[in-house]
Amino acid sequence: MWHSRRELLQASVGFAKQRTRNTHNLTGDAYQFLQKSEIPTYHFQKSLRRLPIPKLEMSVERYLASAKVALSEEMFNETQKAIKEFEKNEGKELQEALIAYDQKHKESSYISEPWFDIYLRARVPVAVNYNPFMMYAPDPDQRYNHQLTRSVNFAISYARFKRALDANILAPEVFHMNPKKSDTQLFRAVCKNLPESLSWFGAVAFKAFPLDMSQYKSLFNGTRIPKKEKDVLYNDSTQKHFIALYKGRIYAVKVFDEKGNVLPSDQVHASMAHILATGKELPQEECVGSLTSLDRDSWAEARTELEKLDNLASLRQIDGALFALCLDDLKTQDHKRLVQSLLIGDAATNRWFDKCFQLIVDGNGQATINFEHSWGDGVAVLRLMEESFKDTNKHHFVSPDDKPKEFDPSQVQEIKFKLDDSMKKRIEAAQKKHVEANKDLDFATGEYTGMNRDTIKKTRLSPDSIMQLAIQIAYYSTYKEFVPTYESCSTAAFLKGRTECMRSATAATRNATSAIVDHKIENIKEFLKNCSNQHTELVKQASMGNGFDRHLLGLKITAGRLGKPVPAFFEGPGYNRMNHFVLSTSTLSTETIVFGGDFSKFCFVKFSKILGFGPVVPDGFGIGYNVVASKLGAVISSNKNHKDANEFANSLHKALDILKGHLEKYKEV
Repeated sequence: MWHSRRELLQASVGFAKQRTRNTHNLTGDAYQFLQKSEIPTYHFQKSLRRLPIPKLEMSVERYLASAKVALSEEMFNETQKAIKEFEKNEGKELQEALIAYDQKHKESSYISEPWFDIYLRARVPVAVNYNPFMMYAPDPDQRYNHQLTRSVNFAISYARFKRALDANILAPEVFHMNPKKSDTQLFRAVCKNLPESLSWFGAVAFKAFPLDMSQYKSLFNGTRIPKKEKDVLYNDSTQKHFIALYKGRIYAVKVFDEKGNVLPSDQVHASMAHILATGKELPQEECVGSLTSLDRDSWAEARTELEKLDNLASLRQIDGALFALCLDDLKTQDHKRLVQSLLIGDAATNRWFDKCFQLIVDGNGQATINFEHSWGDGVAVLRLMEESFKDTNKHHFVSPDDKPKEFDPSQVQEIKFKLDDSMKKRIEAAQKKHVEANKDLDFATGEYTGMNRDTIKKTRLSPDSIMQLAIQIAYYSTYKEFVPTYESCSTAAFLKGRTECMRSATAATRNATSAIVDHKIENIKEFLKNCSNQHTELVKQASMGNGFDRHLLGLKITAGRLGKPVPAFFEGPGYNRMNHFVLSTSTLSTETIVFGGDFSKFCFVKFSKILGFGPVVPDGFGIGYNVVASKLGAVISSNKNHKDANEFANSLHKALDILKGHLEKYKEV
């Protein structure tokens, strides 16, 4: 799994060739806007389809099919009886009420507002429990993997992205079934001339599917503000700065001038160079950002006290900032230490977890986004990362060879807080609590080069289904049981779509896993084909709004909305077990993000990916994975007192080895 000397030499030659690239020479609109799309950004929004509400009987049938895999026979029988009773009785009334609610909210979806509500009412800390991270691949030219240079280049690119978004000239998000046939000048000419109310239908005629872009308006200038019982989302698009955190201090750094134009890159470069050159360690008890790691009610109480100490103006500078840029001194090749810093942030002295997103750039120039999850999902963040990665590699707004120009004091302001002894004690207590709460969290990372997306595709099997099957084999071979498994699936094809749970532990994966682990394989081709077919069908159902999890949740919420008692089915042991996701998995198909290392080491590798998040239950695993053209990889988190991340990583490696062998036989059949 380590790269050979020859591969490293080839990579070095590639980097050397890249060094001939010049920094940008963009001027005017070419500098101000990341894109100037022919089709307006929100052109398809008005004609997007609305998220469907599945038929009750279909959700019941699909629920039971999934429950049979993860529940004991006794618990399944009890659950089957409970849901059938629910279907015959309360379910019918709640289904009608949910449909009526949906009809009254045609500007949204039946689950959109309740989903926001679930996030904003959650009282646990957002750090680890909700905020995931996604790490950028290194710049192909190693010289540019430099903390100051990379920070400035991304800041400029984000500002260009924001300007294009605000001007409605950022290209709409469209999924092309066959880009060569649909992502064409004809497609753009036809769609831009269609009325907004008909534009979606024109795109679909090309087999291109526009995606919801409502979350993009919350991508910048936002924060989650803690309130007792339920938080609120705040946004101030008039602000012209981002915040930079360094050694615990927080600075407002201008990136737009008074007219809203992106400042010249050398000016932002001078501002950031000044911060890195002069920033002094802030005493830990004065690092206000640590308070964002608290449970939400405690943070709400602390924020109220901060405001009473005349700090509202300072808080508003942070709340409305474009984004947060966290400059870390950390330089490490230890994957556990790195992942810990990205997800947990140590004592959170250099973090503001409530911001729409934080760009973390460490001493090695490694760049990572950690984002607050209530406002949106990975789709908008991933688009930002892909666009900015291409933009900064192509243009290089500043170079590590550039000598910073003279610093302009009007463009950088340290945001200071008035703190009394009581508040300082709160901050210290928050830091200790955060460290204590996460001391049990452990991580493992790994990559597998024996298979990849393309080699799997040649067998006409779903690459994602193979990775999910490997996860099932790894867990069953280690713990001898099948457990509820969550795979996140986007419903962005619909107006204000969020996500659906795709239950990737299926009857097919159970049968295949049992046969493989117990060495009772008769026809491996049939097993793998069934896994792939069932997986593909479930992905289709989930992405098309026909999963059962959000539907059942909507029915449960409807009971509360009507003032009715929660139906017995939702309080039964089977339902609780089915929502105890021991395996929580997610993938974002991209090669913009880095993943690297074998199952015991971490190294940076070009064009892979790392996506990380915490386990959602104490005895579970959080598994961010990717299947790309060169390899398969995963970042695994667990609580050491319950599960061993390294042990599972080793089991996953063995499972992939086993499947590789079977796939080779599969091709021969």
